[in-house]
Order: sequence, then structure tokens, then C-alpha cells
Amino acid sequence: MRQNLIAGTLLCLLAACGRGGDATTQTPAPPPAPAWQAPVELANSSYMGGALLAGDGKGAVLAAWMRTGVDAGGTPYWEQVAARLRADGTWEPPQTLDGASGINGLQFPVAALDAQGKGLIAWFDAVPRSTTTRLQTVPVDLGSPTPFGARATALTVDLKAPTNLHLATGADGSALAAWSGLRMDPTLGVDFPTVQAARLEAGGAWGTPQSHHLNMYSSQFLHDLAGDGRGAYTLDFSTGDDASVENEAVDYAMGANTPVGIAGWGPLSQQTLPTGHPSVWSLDAEGRLETWLLYGVASEGDAQRQAWPRSRATSGAWTVGDKVSLPLPARSLVAFRATGDTGWMAGLGSEGLWVAPLSGAAPGTPRTLLPMSTTTEVMVGTRDASGRPVLLWIQRGAGGVHEGVGFSRWDGAAWTAPALLPGTAGKTIQSLFAVPGPRGLLAGWVEVGDRVLLFRTALWK
Repeated sequence: MRQNLIAGTLLCLLAACGRGGDATTQTPAPPPAPAWQAPVELANSSYMGGALLAGDGKGAVLAAWMRTGVDAGGTPYWEQVAARLRADGTWEPPQTLDGASGINGLQFPVAALDAQGKGLIAWFDAVPRSTTTRLQTVPVDLGSPTPFGARATALTVDLKAPTNLHLATGADGSALAAWSGLRMDPTLGVDFPTVQAARLEAGGAWGTPQSHHLNMYSSQFLHDLAGDGRGAYTLDFSTGDDASVENEAVDYAMGANTPVGIAGWGPLSQQTLPTGHPSVWSLDAEGRLETWLLYGVASEGDAQRQAWPRSRATSGAWTVGDKVSLPLPARSLVAFRATGDTGWMAGLGSEGLWVAPLSGAAPGTPRTLLPMSTTTEVMVGTRDASGRPVLLWIQRGAGGVHEGVGFSRWDGAAWTAPALLPGTAGKTIQSLFAVPGPRGLLAGWVEVGDRVLLFRTALWK
């Protein structure tokens, strides 16, 4: 009996090895091809707006949004909500960060994280039965068992109708917030556009906001705020009237080194940029802040279309690279970088949706992804789990009809044919986000459903 059992076991082993072949010569099964997973709903009809995804670039991700409802007494309320993405790619239950009731509500949240998954969620709220506005912040640590901390002491903002809030983090636990609004000029008796910035120290105390007074005719200002996690930040805003607009890039050097002050707006240096288009930010291969200063891309008919790269060194000084010519007119520009040395820029122009390398081989040579009349006005450039660049966009067809969320990725030799994310075909999409997740690339979007708004995410793995 025992001999029969041994013989049967040997036969089974031989069969499993391919009729007696050497098991070490068997070809392993190929890994599953990357694909988008089914979308996951984060918030439904209680969602009001301001959805965002923020990550540390290595897989730690948070989502935040604002929702509204009516309490048992019939009073409307607003509240800020956040959730953390688990390592297995599923979401933890959302947590309420703060709320307000009555006619004084909250503005949509913003968030910023450093490379360790630490940072802040911030928003404006109003003091009940007053015109006072406060800047509220909640600390975030995605590596902690309790990722969302207690609300910090609020900063009172003295501008009228403050909005356009931006946030960036420093390596020492500090942060910089910037926003815009209106301030009365006592001499002229009129409101002037004003940009303000304030530093949040590592201990949780806000410094005094610094103000920059803009031209009274400025219709567009404070485009963005970016940081590289070293306590160094860059702002970009516009001055001028409707006929002449100049961008100004403002560099903050507020890390461990003693800042150098310039009269009028605290520790900063300033450079006027001869263009009507905002700068585009990205990170270089070492994770340092990089800005592409754009020239001649403000209109379709402008013959001069160039991008001028600057990268901030560890010392805080900017290094300047060669200008890159972009042969196609463009708007809705976005710059992004893969792991390595090649930077990319994507834009929408008369030729359709195109993407061009800003460094590496043949810089400035465009690759057309989508011809007209397919259009898009929202694009997100990032990278997948393997470090290769990925471009996503809200895709519209003829007549502006929504077609869904489109995407293409660089496979090392070419950009893949554009495709729609599963579950987005024919959907009306309002917002789009993409960050590297714990198991691949995480995309999020706001979808208009049957009288409700849906905040969904999907994972590429």
C-alpha cells in the first residue's frame, strides 16, 4: 500500500513538471497587464464640492471634500471631510474635520503633503453673524494611526472676499499659505486686488500675513503656489490691465537659512516675466522644485512659443537651462516629469491635444494625441508606478459633448493610443485628479449623476 502511494505521488510530481521535464526550465506566467480597476465611489449626494486628491509621491494618498446637508432641526450645515487610502488600495471611512451651520458656510478645502506624507488641509470659513473670515488648518500624517490631527489656531484674514487659497509644505513641518482678495485703498477710496501670504511655523503658530498690492485693473492674479518640501516656495501672479498683463514670479526662501527681506513683502525675491501666461510647475529628477517660464503662448497667433526651465538647487539658488521652442500654439498647458531626466509639457491648440518633451531627445518636438474637434480644458500630468509619465484629461467631442476621462502613457518609446477610463464613457466630468497610489496610479474625478454629484476614484495597477 505504501509503495502504491509513493508511486502515485511520483507520477503526480512528474505530471506537474511537464511529463518529467526539469521544473527549472518552465517559463513563469507573465504578470497581469496594467489596467484600470473599477471606479470606487467616495461621496454621493451629500457631496457639495471642492474634492481633491493629495499624495506624497510614494503611495500615501488622502482625499478631501466638502459636503452639506440639513440637520434634524432644519438648519443647513457644511462640513469638511477627509479619508485616507489604505496600503491595499481601499479607502478608510471618511472623517469629519470641521463644520459650520446657518448662513455662514465654508469654502472648499486645499491640501499639501511632503515626501513623508505629512502636511495640512486648509480652508476658509466665516465667523457666524459677522463678516470676519478665518483660515483654518488641520495637520495630516498619513503614516500615523490617526492621520488627521486637531484643528490648529485659526488665522484671521483682513481681505474682502478672500479666495484662491494655495498651500505648500516645508521640510521642518512649516507651511506657506497664499490667497487673494480685495483691500480698500484709503487714499483712492477703491478696492484693489491684493495677494497675501503667511507662514505657519512648525509649532503651529501663524506669522503675520504679508500683502502685495496689485494694479487696480488686474483681472487675474495669484495663479499658483508651489514648494519642494525644503521650506522654499514660489508664487506666480499677474499685474496689469486688460491690454497688458505681466506675470511675476516670487521666490520665498524661508527654510533653515536666514531669509533676506525686501521692502514691501517680507522675505522674497521677485522677477517680472514678459508673458501673459502663468508659469507651469513640476519637480525635477531629484525632487527639486522646477518652473517652466512660458513665453509667447498667450494666444494662437503668437509666433514665439518658448519655455525657459529653471530648477531650484539644494542651496535655494535657481539654475537656468536652455529655452525650448514649442512649434504649436497652446493653452491649458501642464508640465510634468517622469522618474529620470525627461520633462514633458502638454497643451491644447489648433492642432488638437499634443505632448512634447522639454528635455532629453528632441526637446520641443510635439506628438499629437487627439486631433480637433476633440477638446479638453483640464489635464493632469503625473507618473505611474513604474515612473513613466501619464497624461489624463476630461475629454469632450464635437459640440463640447462629454466623452469621459481620457488617458495616455509613455511606454518608453511612444505615447499609447488615447483611451477612456472604464466607467467614465458618456459621463459629465467636472474635476480631475491623479497621484501615484500605493499600488499604482490613482485617478479621481467628480461626476454629475442623476441630480447628484459623485466623487469617484480608480486605480491603475
